[in-house]
Amino acid sequence: MDTYLKVMFTIITVCVVIVTLIIVVEMLSSLGHHEEYDEGYHEKLDYLIDRIEQLERD
Repeated sequence: MDTYLKVMFTIITVCVVIVTLIIVVEMLSSLGHHEEYDEGYHEKLDYLIDRIEQLERD
C-alpha cells in the first residue's frame, strides 16, 4: 500500500505542477498585451477612414 500512495502522490504532484505552469504562462502572456497600443491603433485607423472619406467627397 505504501508504493501505491507514493505513486498517487507523484501523479497528483505532477498534475498540480503542470496546471500551475499553464496558469503562470497564461498570466505572463497576457502581460505583453497593452491596451494603449490598441487605442492608438484604432485612433489612427479612424483618422485614415475619415481622411479617405474626405478625399472621396472632394
